[in-house]
Amino acid sequence: MNPNRKTWIYILLFYTIGLVGCKKDNSGTDPLLYLVALNSLPVADIVFEKGFPGSDNTVAVTNFTGVAGDYTVTIGGEAATGINLPGDGSLEFIMPIVSGINENTTLPMVITKNGNPFLSKTVRYRPIVDITFGAPNSHNRLVSASDQNSYLRITLGSTGDVLFNIFGYFGANLNLYYYSTPTGSKTTIVENGKVGAQFKKVNLTNGTYIIEVRYTSGLFPASYRTNIANGQIQATSVSNQMDYARCYDTLGGGTTYVGASNDCNGLNGGAFTRSGRCTYPTDGGITTRSYYTSGTGFGGFDPWYAETTCTQPGYGSYNESEAIYEFN
Repeated sequence: MNPNRKTWIYILLFYTIGLVGCKKDNSGTDPLLYLVALNSLPVADIVFEKGFPGSDNTVAVTNFTGVAGDYTVTIGGEAATGINLPGDGSLEFIMPIVSGINENTTLPMVITKNGNPFLSKTVRYRPIVDITFGAPNSHNRLVSASDQNSYLRITLGSTGDVLFNIFGYFGANLNLYYYSTPTGSKTTIVENGKVGAQFKKVNLTNGTYIIEVRYTSGLFPASYRTNIANGQIQATSVSNQMDYARCYDTLGGGTTYVGASNDCNGLNGGAFTRSGRCTYPTDGGITTRSYYTSGTGFGGFDPWYAETTCTQPGYGSYNESEAIYEFN
């Protein structure tokens, strides 16, 4: 069973038990308390901050002596590399890839010394999910107070603005960071205390980045959706408003592209000239607004006026400072 799905089955079970346990005189336990308890329920003996493939992790639950060559480390049966004893009694290693895992999962960690069992613990393994810019995805990932981190990966072909947008959760604050290398330090994307959704535009050079979604506060676990774009998105829903010379392609929480004949370009490209595109974040995901030089009842937008309405406050747009504008 998918671990994320399994977790939410447990949440539903706790909630149902709570409802059954509630008495008519309201003396029963509030079912939301079960979610609060689940939020802090231990998920493994050791929960690494990183824990994703290729990342550097430290075991400090015992005193490791000798030399690094004395030890082997396996996670879920896969051998770790980069074993090192820094001299403070801890052991460092590089997390291996464990195949067939798509969500945060508890796995056994076995450490041997000179071929003999030395330490056996459970650890939290966090796979990296690849996200395609501007495309629908079905990822609905869970983080909580007891398992705070989740990781995504993007590849940018050229330097430019990237728009990050996570949403679909409630009662929690999630922050965003990125790593340029799995063993490097993280850089902040946004950590502004916004609850229920998070978004930010960041200029990045070409390359591959690991994105960290981190649970920082809240009473409940947070199951979040992800939109990431560096320009126009593939629509999962469309609002065509050619009376006003504009059309909206929305990515949001959908999982299926409407198709090239049903998006804004497909609906209007044969009859109208597009002047620009504005891709912006919301509390419900990313939308691209297409502007046209004319409409069925409106004079239309030239490219520079379209850019103004996209990026400057006061012209009816949304989150202008985080928007990406493209001519034509």
